[in-house]
Amino acid sequence: MKSNKILWGAVLVFLLSLGAFVFVNRKSARKGMPIVVDNTQKKQEEKIEPFVLKEGMSPISGVECENWKRRPFAIMYSGDMDARRNFRALSQADFVLEMDHRPMHGQPRVMGVFQCATPTAMGPMRSGRTDHISVAASLDAIYVPWGGSSVGKNLLKKHLVDHIDCNGEVPPIGYPPACRKDASLLVAPLRSAGPAFSNLAELIKIAKANNYRLVNKGKGFHHQADLPREKRPAFGQVNVKVVYPYRVMYKYDPETNSYKRFLIKKEGAIPKPDIDQANKKQYAPKNIITIITKKEAWKTDIDYKGQGLMDPWEGIDEEHRQRDNGQYPNFQLGDPWFDTKFEGPARFFFNGQDVKGIWKKEKGADKPFRFYDDKGQPIEFVPGQIWMHVLPQDRSVSYYDEPSSK
Repeated sequence: MKSNKILWGAVLVFLLSLGAFVFVNRKSARKGMPIVVDNTQKKQEEKIEPFVLKEGMSPISGVECENWKRRPFAIMYSGDMDARRNFRALSQADFVLEMDHRPMHGQPRVMGVFQCATPTAMGPMRSGRTDHISVAASLDAIYVPWGGSSVGKNLLKKHLVDHIDCNGEVPPIGYPPACRKDASLLVAPLRSAGPAFSNLAELIKIAKANNYRLVNKGKGFHHQADLPREKRPAFGQVNVKVVYPYRVMYKYDPETNSYKRFLIKKEGAIPKPDIDQANKKQYAPKNIITIITKKEAWKTDIDYKGQGLMDPWEGIDEEHRQRDNGQYPNFQLGDPWFDTKFEGPARFFFNGQDVKGIWKKEKGADKPFRFYDDKGQPIEFVPGQIWMHVLPQDRSVSYYDEPSSK
Protein backbone atom coordinates (compact mmCIF):
# COMPACT_ATOMS: atom_id res chain seq x y z
CA MET A 1 0.00 0.00 0.00
CA LYS A 2 2.80 2.34 0.89
CA SER A 3 4.60 1.61 -2.42
CA ASN A 4 1.43 2.44 -4.39
CA LYS A 5 1.23 5.87 -2.72
CA ILE A 6 4.85 6.59 -3.65
CA LEU A 7 4.20 5.54 -7.28
CA TRP A 8 1.08 7.73 -7.60
CA GLY A 9 2.97 10.61 -6.03
CA ALA A 10 5.73 10.34 -8.63
CA VAL A 11 3.19 10.27 -11.46
CA LEU A 12 1.43 13.35 -10.04
CA VAL A 13 4.74 15.30 -9.85
CA PHE A 14 5.54 14.39 -13.47
CA LEU A 15 2.11 15.51 -14.73
CA LEU A 16 2.32 18.81 -12.84
CA SER A 17 5.83 19.46 -14.28
CA LEU A 18 4.66 18.69 -17.81
CA GLY A 19 1.71 21.03 -17.44
CA ALA A 20 3.91 23.83 -16.17
CA PHE A 21 6.32 23.36 -19.12
CA VAL A 22 3.47 23.57 -21.67
CA PHE A 23 1.93 26.61 -19.92
CA VAL A 24 5.23 28.54 -19.79
CA ASN A 25 6.02 27.91 -23.45
CA ARG A 26 2.52 28.86 -24.64
CA LYS A 27 2.74 32.06 -22.61
CA SER A 28 6.18 32.80 -24.04
CA ALA A 29 4.92 32.26 -27.57
CA ARG A 30 2.03 34.73 -27.01
CA LYS A 31 4.57 37.34 -25.86
CA GLY A 32 6.89 36.75 -28.82
CA MET A 33 9.54 35.12 -26.65
CA PRO A 34 11.55 32.16 -27.97
CA ILE A 35 10.20 28.73 -27.20
CA VAL A 36 12.52 26.47 -25.23
CA VAL A 37 14.01 23.75 -27.45
CA ASP A 38 16.16 20.71 -26.81
CA ASN A 39 19.77 21.94 -27.19
CA THR A 40 21.07 18.39 -27.45
CA GLN A 41 19.49 18.00 -30.87
CA LYS A 42 22.21 17.64 -33.50
CA LYS A 43 22.29 20.56 -35.91
CA GLN A 44 22.53 19.90 -39.62
CA GLU A 45 25.93 20.89 -41.02
CA GLU A 46 25.71 24.16 -42.96
CA LYS A 47 27.22 24.17 -46.42
CA ILE A 48 29.08 27.08 -47.99
CA GLU A 49 27.59 28.49 -51.16
CA PRO A 50 28.91 26.73 -54.31
CA PHE A 51 31.46 28.67 -56.33
CA VAL A 52 32.41 28.17 -59.96
CA LEU A 53 35.61 29.69 -61.35
CA LYS A 54 34.27 31.34 -64.49
CA GLU A 55 35.77 33.11 -67.45
CA GLY A 56 37.02 36.51 -66.33
CA MET A 57 38.35 35.30 -62.95
CA SER A 58 41.99 34.85 -62.01
CA PRO A 59 42.75 31.14 -61.50
CA ILE A 60 45.18 32.14 -58.74
CA SER A 61 43.06 34.49 -56.62
CA GLY A 62 39.57 33.71 -57.92
CA VAL A 63 38.99 37.45 -58.35
CA GLU A 64 37.27 38.82 -61.43
CA CYS A 65 39.68 41.06 -63.33
CA GLU A 66 40.55 42.34 -66.79
CA ASN A 67 43.90 40.53 -66.93
CA TRP A 68 42.64 37.09 -65.87
CA LYS A 69 44.23 35.44 -68.93
CA ARG A 70 47.59 37.18 -68.55
CA ARG A 71 50.62 35.22 -67.51
CA PRO A 72 51.63 36.29 -63.98
CA PHE A 73 54.95 37.89 -63.00
CA ALA A 74 56.74 36.92 -59.77
CA ILE A 75 58.56 39.94 -58.32
CA MET A 76 61.23 39.52 -55.63
CA TYR A 77 60.97 41.92 -52.68
CA SER A 78 63.54 42.49 -49.95
CA GLY A 79 62.83 41.22 -46.46
CA ASP A 80 64.67 43.38 -43.92
CA MET A 81 62.78 45.85 -41.76
CA ASP A 82 64.12 48.94 -43.54
CA ALA A 83 62.76 47.67 -46.82
CA ARG A 84 59.44 46.55 -45.34
CA ARG A 85 58.72 50.11 -44.25
CA ASN A 86 58.95 51.00 -47.94
CA PHE A 87 57.08 48.06 -49.49
CA ARG A 88 54.91 49.15 -52.39
CA ALA A 89 52.10 47.41 -54.28
CA LEU A 90 52.37 44.05 -52.50
CA SER A 91 48.73 44.35 -51.46
CA GLN A 92 47.85 44.13 -55.17
CA ALA A 93 49.54 40.74 -55.61
CA ASP A 94 47.31 37.73 -56.19
CA PHE A 95 49.73 35.49 -54.30
CA VAL A 96 52.53 36.26 -51.81
CA LEU A 97 55.33 33.92 -50.71
CA GLU A 98 57.32 34.64 -47.53
CA MET A 99 60.26 32.43 -46.49
CA ASP A 100 63.81 32.54 -45.07
CA HIS A 101 66.60 33.48 -47.47
CA ARG A 102 69.58 32.32 -45.37
CA PRO A 103 70.13 28.99 -43.57
CA MET A 104 71.72 30.59 -40.51
CA HIS A 105 68.99 33.10 -39.64
CA GLY A 106 65.24 33.50 -39.99
CA GLN A 107 65.04 36.76 -41.89
CA PRO A 108 62.34 36.22 -44.53
CA ARG A 109 62.35 37.41 -48.11
CA VAL A 110 59.11 38.05 -49.99
CA MET A 111 57.85 37.34 -53.50
CA GLY A 112 54.69 38.88 -54.94
CA VAL A 113 52.93 37.18 -57.88
CA PHE A 114 50.91 39.64 -59.97
CA GLN A 115 48.27 38.69 -62.51
CA CYS A 116 45.29 41.02 -62.12
CA ALA A 117 47.05 44.29 -61.23
CA THR A 118 49.69 46.18 -63.23
CA PRO A 119 51.64 48.26 -60.66
CA THR A 120 54.18 50.83 -61.81
CA ALA A 121 56.44 50.52 -58.75
CA MET A 122 56.98 47.16 -57.04
CA GLY A 123 59.71 46.89 -54.42
CA PRO A 124 62.18 47.54 -52.88
CA MET A 125 63.49 44.52 -54.77
CA ARG A 126 66.25 42.07 -53.86
CA SER A 127 67.73 38.79 -55.05
CA GLY A 128 65.91 35.46 -55.00
CA ARG A 129 66.64 31.83 -54.14
CA THR A 130 65.98 28.50 -55.83
CA ASP A 131 62.74 27.94 -53.90
CA HIS A 132 61.39 31.27 -55.12
CA ILE A 133 62.14 30.17 -58.67
CA SER A 134 60.33 26.87 -58.12
CA VAL A 135 57.20 28.42 -56.60
CA ALA A 136 57.06 31.03 -59.38
CA ALA A 137 57.26 28.26 -61.99
CA SER A 138 54.48 26.30 -60.25
CA LEU A 139 52.20 29.31 -60.86
CA ASP A 140 53.36 29.67 -64.50
CA ALA A 141 54.86 33.05 -63.54
CA ILE A 142 57.76 34.85 -65.20
CA TYR A 143 60.34 35.16 -62.43
CA VAL A 144 61.79 38.67 -61.83
CA PRO A 145 64.60 39.02 -59.23
CA TRP A 146 67.16 41.73 -58.66
CA GLY A 147 70.09 39.28 -58.71
CA GLY A 148 70.42 35.98 -56.86
CA SER A 149 72.62 33.39 -55.20
CA SER A 150 75.19 31.55 -57.31
CA VAL A 151 73.04 28.40 -57.25
CA GLY A 152 69.91 30.35 -58.19
CA LYS A 153 71.64 32.24 -61.01
CA ASN A 154 73.14 29.00 -62.27
CA LEU A 155 69.64 27.56 -62.50
CA LEU A 156 68.47 30.56 -64.55
CA LYS A 157 71.44 30.18 -66.92
CA LYS A 158 70.13 26.73 -67.83
CA HIS A 159 66.91 28.41 -69.12
CA LEU A 160 64.72 26.00 -67.19
CA VAL A 161 62.24 28.79 -66.38
CA ASP A 162 61.34 32.12 -67.98
CA HIS A 163 62.86 35.05 -66.12
CA ILE A 164 63.98 38.68 -66.34
CA ASP A 165 66.96 39.62 -64.15
CA CYS A 166 66.64 43.24 -63.04
CA ASN A 167 70.26 43.22 -61.83
CA GLY A 168 71.53 42.50 -65.33
CA GLU A 169 73.54 39.37 -64.46
CA VAL A 170 71.64 36.58 -66.24
CA PRO A 171 70.06 37.51 -69.60
CA PRO A 172 67.42 38.41 -70.45
CA ILE A 173 67.93 41.45 -68.30
CA GLY A 174 65.67 44.20 -67.08
CA TYR A 175 66.56 47.79 -67.83
CA PRO A 176 64.98 51.19 -67.13
CA PRO A 177 62.15 51.94 -66.88
CA ALA A 178 61.17 48.28 -66.29
CA CYS A 179 63.80 48.00 -63.54
CA ARG A 180 65.11 51.17 -61.94
CA LYS A 181 66.48 52.72 -58.78
CA ASP A 182 64.29 55.51 -57.51
CA ALA A 183 64.96 57.01 -54.06
CA SER A 184 61.95 59.32 -54.45
CA LEU A 185 59.69 56.31 -53.75
CA LEU A 186 61.16 55.75 -50.28
CA VAL A 187 59.34 56.90 -47.17
CA ALA A 188 62.01 55.67 -44.75
CA PRO A 189 65.82 55.41 -45.07
CA LEU A 190 67.35 52.21 -46.41
CA ARG A 191 70.57 50.83 -44.94
CA SER A 192 70.88 47.33 -46.37
CA ALA A 193 69.02 47.53 -49.68
CA GLY A 194 69.01 49.96 -52.57
CA PRO A 195 65.85 51.74 -53.78
CA ALA A 196 65.20 49.19 -56.54
CA PHE A 197 61.74 49.04 -58.12
CA SER A 198 60.11 47.51 -61.18
CA ASN A 199 57.25 48.50 -63.48
CA LEU A 200 55.01 45.65 -64.63
CA ALA A 201 53.84 47.24 -67.88
CA GLU A 202 57.48 47.73 -68.89
CA LEU A 203 58.41 44.18 -67.82
CA ILE A 204 55.70 42.90 -70.15
CA LYS A 205 57.42 44.72 -73.04
CA ILE A 206 60.72 42.99 -72.23
CA ALA A 207 58.99 39.61 -71.97
CA LYS A 208 57.37 40.19 -75.35
CA ALA A 209 60.70 41.21 -76.91
CA ASN A 210 62.17 37.90 -75.71
CA ASN A 211 59.29 35.89 -77.16
CA TYR A 212 58.03 34.77 -73.78
CA ARG A 213 54.51 33.39 -73.77
CA LEU A 214 52.21 36.00 -72.22
CA VAL A 215 49.01 33.93 -71.96
CA ASN A 216 48.58 32.08 -68.68
CA LYS A 217 48.58 28.29 -68.71
CA GLY A 218 48.70 27.83 -64.95
CA LYS A 219 45.91 25.84 -63.32
CA GLY A 220 45.68 27.97 -60.20
CA PHE A 221 43.70 26.82 -57.16
CA HIS A 222 40.26 25.61 -56.11
CA HIS A 223 37.92 28.31 -54.80
CA GLN A 224 34.66 28.76 -52.93
CA ALA A 225 32.46 31.74 -52.16
CA ASP A 226 32.92 33.91 -49.08
CA LEU A 227 31.07 32.65 -46.04
CA PRO A 228 27.93 34.79 -45.51
CA ARG A 229 28.47 37.53 -42.93
CA GLU A 230 26.04 36.05 -40.39
CA LYS A 231 27.93 32.74 -40.37
CA ARG A 232 31.43 34.17 -39.85
CA PRO A 233 33.08 33.86 -36.44
CA ALA A 234 33.56 37.02 -34.41
CA PHE A 235 37.28 36.45 -33.76
CA GLY A 236 40.35 34.67 -35.03
CA GLN A 237 44.08 35.24 -34.53
CA VAL A 238 46.96 33.58 -36.39
CA ASN A 239 50.49 33.86 -34.98
CA VAL A 240 53.36 33.00 -37.31
CA LYS A 241 56.24 32.48 -34.89
CA VAL A 242 59.34 33.40 -36.85
CA VAL A 243 62.28 35.29 -35.35
CA TYR A 244 61.88 38.84 -34.08
CA PRO A 245 61.52 41.47 -35.52
CA TYR A 246 59.74 39.54 -38.29
CA ARG A 247 57.11 37.80 -36.19
CA VAL A 248 53.69 38.11 -37.81
CA MET A 249 50.18 38.26 -36.38
CA TYR A 250 46.97 38.15 -38.39
CA LYS A 251 43.65 39.23 -36.90
CA TYR A 252 40.51 38.02 -38.60
CA ASP A 253 38.05 40.74 -39.68
CA PRO A 254 34.56 39.25 -40.10
CA GLU A 255 33.29 42.35 -41.92
CA THR A 256 35.71 41.90 -44.83
CA ASN A 257 36.37 38.17 -44.31
CA SER A 258 40.09 38.93 -44.40
CA TYR A 259 43.11 38.75 -42.07
CA LYS A 260 44.69 42.06 -41.08
CA ARG A 261 48.45 41.69 -40.90
CA PHE A 262 50.63 42.97 -38.03
CA LEU A 263 54.38 42.85 -37.33
CA ILE A 264 55.80 42.24 -33.84
CA LYS A 265 59.37 43.52 -33.44
CA LYS A 266 60.21 42.10 -30.01
CA GLU A 267 58.82 40.10 -27.11
CA GLY A 268 55.99 41.99 -25.42
CA ALA A 269 55.84 44.71 -28.10
CA ILE A 270 52.50 46.01 -29.35
CA PRO A 271 51.75 44.57 -32.81
CA LYS A 272 52.01 47.26 -35.50
CA PRO A 273 49.89 47.25 -38.67
CA ASP A 274 51.86 46.18 -41.74
CA ILE A 275 51.22 48.91 -44.32
CA ASP A 276 51.53 49.08 -48.11
CA GLN A 277 53.12 52.43 -48.91
CA ALA A 278 51.53 52.53 -52.36
CA ASN A 279 48.03 52.97 -50.96
CA LYS A 280 48.65 53.40 -47.20
CA LYS A 281 46.41 50.42 -46.48
CA GLN A 282 47.08 47.55 -44.11
CA TYR A 283 47.81 44.21 -45.74
CA ALA A 284 44.77 41.96 -45.34
CA PRO A 285 44.96 38.68 -47.29
CA LYS A 286 41.79 36.63 -47.60
CA ASN A 287 43.66 33.33 -47.29
CA ILE A 288 46.76 32.19 -45.38
CA ILE A 289 48.80 29.05 -46.02
CA THR A 290 51.47 27.91 -43.55
CA ILE A 291 53.92 25.12 -44.36
CA ILE A 292 56.61 23.82 -42.02
CA THR A 293 59.31 21.75 -43.72
CA LYS A 294 63.00 20.90 -43.63
CA LYS A 295 65.44 23.71 -44.36
CA GLU A 296 68.86 22.69 -45.58
CA ALA A 297 71.93 24.55 -46.87
CA TRP A 298 73.81 24.09 -50.11
CA LYS A 299 77.05 22.25 -49.27
CA THR A 300 79.92 21.46 -51.62
CA ASP A 301 80.63 18.11 -49.92
CA ILE A 302 77.17 16.63 -50.55
CA ASP A 303 76.80 14.16 -53.41
CA TYR A 304 73.60 15.48 -54.97
CA LYS A 305 73.90 13.41 -58.14
CA GLY A 306 74.25 10.28 -56.02
CA GLN A 307 70.74 11.04 -54.72
CA GLY A 308 69.41 11.27 -58.27
CA LEU A 309 69.32 15.10 -58.16
CA MET A 310 70.87 17.85 -60.21
CA ASP A 311 74.29 19.05 -59.05
CA PRO A 312 73.70 22.64 -57.83
CA TRP A 313 77.40 23.48 -58.20
CA GLU A 314 77.80 22.31 -61.78
CA GLY A 315 79.08 25.23 -63.86
CA ILE A 316 79.99 27.38 -60.81
CA ASP A 317 83.65 28.35 -60.46
CA GLU A 318 85.69 27.31 -57.42
CA GLU A 319 85.80 30.82 -55.91
CA HIS A 320 82.00 31.09 -55.80
CA ARG A 321 81.66 27.51 -54.60
CA GLN A 322 83.83 28.22 -51.58
CA ARG A 323 82.25 31.62 -50.91
CA ASP A 324 78.66 30.35 -51.10
CA ASN A 325 79.19 26.97 -49.41
CA GLY A 326 76.55 26.73 -46.64
CA GLN A 327 75.33 30.29 -47.24
CA TYR A 328 71.99 29.73 -48.98
CA PRO A 329 68.95 27.63 -48.07
CA ASN A 330 67.09 24.87 -49.83
CA PHE A 331 63.64 24.13 -48.43
CA GLN A 332 62.20 20.69 -49.09
CA LEU A 333 59.23 22.12 -50.94
CA GLY A 334 58.93 19.85 -53.96
CA ASP A 335 61.18 21.62 -56.46
CA PRO A 336 61.96 19.39 -59.47
CA TRP A 337 65.74 19.85 -59.37
CA PHE A 338 67.07 19.42 -55.83
CA ASP A 339 64.30 18.07 -53.56
CA THR A 340 63.35 14.59 -52.40
CA LYS A 341 60.18 15.63 -50.56
CA PHE A 342 56.96 16.30 -52.48
CA GLU A 343 54.32 16.52 -49.76
CA GLY A 344 53.97 17.46 -46.11
CA PRO A 345 51.74 19.00 -43.44
CA ALA A 346 50.13 22.39 -43.96
CA ARG A 347 47.64 24.63 -42.21
CA PHE A 348 45.11 26.93 -43.86
CA PHE A 349 43.14 29.93 -42.64
CA PHE A 350 40.15 31.35 -44.51
CA ASN A 351 36.51 32.21 -43.73
CA GLY A 352 37.60 32.57 -40.09
CA GLN A 353 38.45 28.86 -39.99
CA ASP A 354 41.55 26.92 -38.98
CA VAL A 355 41.96 23.95 -41.33
CA LYS A 356 44.73 21.37 -40.96
CA GLY A 357 45.82 19.39 -43.99
CA ILE A 358 48.67 18.70 -46.41
CA TRP A 359 50.45 20.10 -49.46
CA LYS A 360 51.45 18.03 -52.48
CA LYS A 361 53.41 18.72 -55.63
CA GLU A 362 54.23 16.49 -58.57
CA LYS A 363 57.81 16.57 -59.79
CA GLY A 364 58.08 19.11 -62.60
CA ALA A 365 58.75 22.83 -62.91
CA ASP A 366 55.27 23.51 -64.26
CA LYS A 367 53.44 21.30 -61.77
CA PRO A 368 51.17 23.25 -59.41
CA PHE A 369 50.87 22.90 -55.66
CA ARG A 370 47.80 21.02 -54.51
CA PHE A 371 46.32 21.45 -51.04
CA TYR A 372 44.03 19.07 -49.13
CA ASP A 373 42.33 19.00 -45.74
CA ASP A 374 42.81 16.14 -43.27
CA LYS A 375 39.94 14.24 -44.91
CA GLY A 376 41.62 14.34 -48.31
CA GLN A 377 39.28 16.94 -49.78
CA PRO A 378 40.78 19.76 -51.91
CA ILE A 379 41.20 23.06 -50.08
CA GLU A 380 38.96 25.72 -51.57
CA PHE A 381 40.21 29.28 -51.02
CA VAL A 382 37.90 32.28 -50.99
CA PRO A 383 38.36 34.92 -53.72
CA GLY A 384 41.21 37.25 -52.82
CA GLN A 385 44.88 37.36 -52.01
CA ILE A 386 46.66 34.21 -50.80
CA TRP A 387 49.68 34.67 -48.50
CA MET A 388 51.89 31.60 -48.06
CA HIS A 389 54.46 31.25 -45.26
CA VAL A 390 57.11 28.53 -45.61
CA LEU A 391 58.82 27.89 -42.27
CA PRO A 392 61.70 25.71 -41.07
CA GLN A 393 61.01 22.96 -38.54
CA ASP A 394 62.13 25.04 -35.55
CA ARG A 395 59.28 27.53 -36.13
CA SER A 396 55.58 27.20 -35.35
CA VAL A 397 52.12 28.57 -36.09
CA SER A 398 49.33 29.00 -33.55
CA TYR A 399 45.67 29.92 -33.77
CA TYR A 400 43.31 31.47 -31.20
CA ASP A 401 39.53 31.65 -31.58
CA GLU A 402 39.22 34.13 -28.72
CA PRO A 403 41.40 37.07 -27.61
CA SER A 404 44.80 36.07 -26.23
CA SER A 405 47.79 37.96 -24.92
CA LYS A 406 50.17 35.59 -26.76
